[in-house]
Amino acid sequence: MGRSSVSSTGQASSVTSRYPSENSCSSFLNVRKGPGWGLAALLTILLCSKLADGQQTSASANLLTPQDLAKAAHNPFEDFFKLPLESTTAFDLSPDRNAGEALNVTPVLPFRLSGDWDLIARPSWSLIYAPSPHEQFGLGDLQTSLFLTPHSADFWIWGVGPIFQFPTATDDLLGTGRLSAGPTAALIYSSGPWFNGILTYQLMSFAGDRDRESVSQTYLEPEVSYNFDTGWYVDSDPPITFNWTAESDNGWTIPMGADVGKAFEIGAHSFSLQIGSYDLVKRPEGAPQWLIRVQLRRCPRSC
Repeated sequence: MGRSSVSSTGQASSVTSRYPSENSCSSFLNVRKGPGWGLAALLTILLCSKLADGQQTSASANLLTPQDLAKAAHNPFEDFFKLPLESTTAFDLSPDRNAGEALNVTPVLPFRLSGDWDLIARPSWSLIYAPSPHEQFGLGDLQTSLFLTPHSADFWIWGVGPIFQFPTATDDLLGTGRLSAGPTAALIYSSGPWFNGILTYQLMSFAGDRDRESVSQTYLEPEVSYNFDTGWYVDSDPPITFNWTAESDNGWTIPMGADVGKAFEIGAHSFSLQIGSYDLVKRPEGAPQWLIRVQLRRCPRSC
């Protein structure tokens, strides 16, 4: 989920050395459509961060343990900026069993309203490669969630607010063409090594292209994670959706799977990197059969 995620063909040139030079970072990101480009972008960001921070040393002791860092990586309501990037490769799309790719960015932007309350903004935008029914590569619709949440909390953490979806997709196949909004909420329980929670929202269209299908979608993202003292963690947070405008037997999307990840430090920054696989046990027609998900989160060392 994260306090962010409780929260969608060419090849890169070969790497001739273990780490890229500073000038090679931008050229390595010059990848095109096709499965794997999102993962290549994540690895490039990580390697370039290591290059940039490799000579830095810490002037002060870590404020949090590796386990604390791992739990903070999941928390969508921390009061510091975070930048989660997620690459999702979807397999067995359409009768041709093609693979699609999406690179999503969901920054966490906290604002202090008072001594007791924070406002957390979470915009979410994806760069998408869709192989069928017609090959497309571009941006999807922009979603923005706003959460009002208590500044101080112990075991239970909650947030409520609105969510908006804007028709910013660069092609009809990559978005809804409708302006949508609705309520969103998250409830989190954090104790010891456990970090569990659920994020939900309901989107309903009210404006936009009237020739496009109406939007009425329920989203549920339960999360269960166990975080070890070493910074390693295991996590499951399947994004479950129900499309109310579809036929009843074609409305549910239910993935089942798990992720493995680790929180670590490079120079003056803390990161978490995780990889997981999910099988879509219930899916609408044309949806992928299974997917691989890789997520990189970056935040200040003090997180």
